[in-house]
Amino acid sequence: MARLKEITSTERLLDIIRNKRDEVEKAPLDTSKIDPPRKIIKFLPAKITKIGAGDKPITIGVDIGHEYLRIVMTQRLADKRWELLDFKSVPYPQGMTRRSPGFSDFLRDELNKFCGGNLRNANLWAIMSAARVNVRHINIPKVAKKQIENAVYWTIKKETPFDDKDTVFDYEIQREVTEQGVGKWQTMVYTAPKEEIEDIRTLFSGIGLPLTGISITPFAIQNLFKAEWIPPAVEGTVASLFIGNDFSRIDIFSRGKLIMTRGIKAGINSMVEALMERLSTVRKGVSEPERSLPPISFEQAKKALFSLSPDSPRLVESDVGSALSDEEKFATILPALERVIRQVERTFEHYSSGHNYDVVTRIFVSSAMNISQPLVDYVGNQLGIKSDILNPIKYKMPNVGRGIEQTSVSEILALIPAFGLALSDNAYTPNLIFRFKDKEREANIGRANRVIFAAFLVGLIVCGFFLLFEIQKAGEKEATIAGLEKELSQYKPRVDQNVILGMLSTSSRQHQLSMTYVDRYLGMGVISELSWLTPTNIRLIDLRVRAGAGQAGKLPVAEVKKETSPLKEGTKGVVIEGIVFGDRKVLEATLAGYVMKLKSSPMFSHVSVQKNSIELLRRNEVLHFVVEMKLV
Repeated sequence: MARLKEITSTERLLDIIRNKRDEVEKAPLDTSKIDPPRKIIKFLPAKITKIGAGDKPITIGVDIGHEYLRIVMTQRLADKRWELLDFKSVPYPQGMTRRSPGFSDFLRDELNKFCGGNLRNANLWAIMSAARVNVRHINIPKVAKKQIENAVYWTIKKETPFDDKDTVFDYEIQREVTEQGVGKWQTMVYTAPKEEIEDIRTLFSGIGLPLTGISITPFAIQNLFKAEWIPPAVEGTVASLFIGNDFSRIDIFSRGKLIMTRGIKAGINSMVEALMERLSTVRKGVSEPERSLPPISFEQAKKALFSLSPDSPRLVESDVGSALSDEEKFATILPALERVIRQVERTFEHYSSGHNYDVVTRIFVSSAMNISQPLVDYVGNQLGIKSDILNPIKYKMPNVGRGIEQTSVSEILALIPAFGLALSDNAYTPNLIFRFKDKEREANIGRANRVIFAAFLVGLIVCGFFLLFEIQKAGEKEATIAGLEKELSQYKPRVDQNVILGMLSTSSRQHQLSMTYVDRYLGMGVISELSWLTPTNIRLIDLRVRAGAGQAGKLPVAEVKKETSPLKEGTKGVVIEGIVFGDRKVLEATLAGYVMKLKSSPMFSHVSVQKNSIELLRRNEVLHFVVEMKLV
């Protein structure tokens, strides 16, 4: 790793600071650009008035920090085009922490105010502490898709054992690599405590705002590359250094994917402690009244350190540290900053040894304190690579609406985790509550939907061909009709609707007259048909005819009996009662033949024998029967 000599780098940096200070002293102070402490910063765009106004999806990233609640809202315009709609940074009320009883009410109120009280149509993502999530990169053999889960699980279980009951496990296949001549899958694996994930989910579900996803800051920064808020021109293999209060974090991204992340146990507090010691040493050499002042507090030293940034208010004469120049303050924190840089350097060396062809070419710096450009330049000089502030807004100014230029760079950096989270999508953002099994289930549903759609499309095509066929047939029929109409036009007189109606009226009258004759001569017809069908050895002793409408026809040869007819009310039918004469052995056969004749008659149907029994008549055995049949 290329590196400059410490004394040369420090001298160059102090020269930069002196030049910057001279420029600031010469320029008039613009108090409008200085943010007072714990100020609520909010950007109100003109084009959107409420969540869900339009068909484009809305995503909201929420970062619950130590002192501030930061919220960012974006809208997806296309596959890799996002627009920053709004953001807000709200300090916690005095004495409130995330564990305070009233924090959930505070969170709900701020989210509702931010979103106009309508969050049901938005995708809500929240940040989880990266310190609690173990992110590892492993190489697994190329196995069948169904075996990938087991291969990843047992590999990471062997390297870093964890308890399945208390830990969430997830992975993501990143790319194909070659290890000792063997092709393998490079896989990112991460584990996180279930308890903390459930705490975050419970916090949001308890206020009626269920989460779409939970992720960590490294993945949020990865979203900046995935959504191309950092242009491809500055991609490749880059690093992101975050200098936090108690610890720092270095993340390495290759082709927009997180390849390595590592925590560093050094940060701003170490710099503040070094500055406290320096200020205490300076105070020992002053007069007795000043030596009797209270000890320098941590907050006083922190304010003095933050004054290195142009985004912080300048120290006044009464502030602790006002006697020190910016060069002296920066020189005081250099040892603590050097410890962070050395850890970053070792991380780069470890990364380069495992990735022979990937070299980190640029580092983006962000911090929990107001950013200082000399600090960013110093980090780059010491590492021998390009350095820049992690500020994606400057690359995407057309997509951020109005008023963003009034926000300081330090405040934008503080919003980076929430902003990166607001660019989340389950397609490329690791989600602690939507893991590989959920993605596989969703993929199966997607495949099923595609199969259904394909079947629907095939059906639509078939229906289309059928429609074309029917249209062709309809055309042929229209041609036939045209020909028939042409042929019909040759006949005189021309038949029209009035003629048809007249014919219909005449036909109706004739039909009614025919039905009158039928009703009148029904009995005679029945007698005539029965006379022709009844053999000489069968004598009819009773005949009942029902002509419908519940009235029986009166027959001239026999009276209609008064008892109830076996036929159902309203049914046209005939009931005959008779006697079969002859030899005892052939009586039933004779009746069966008679019934067959009746069935063959076009006048009768549903012929059935209701009664047949052998009786004595004048000392001779006869077959007494009753037959029921319907009139056609």
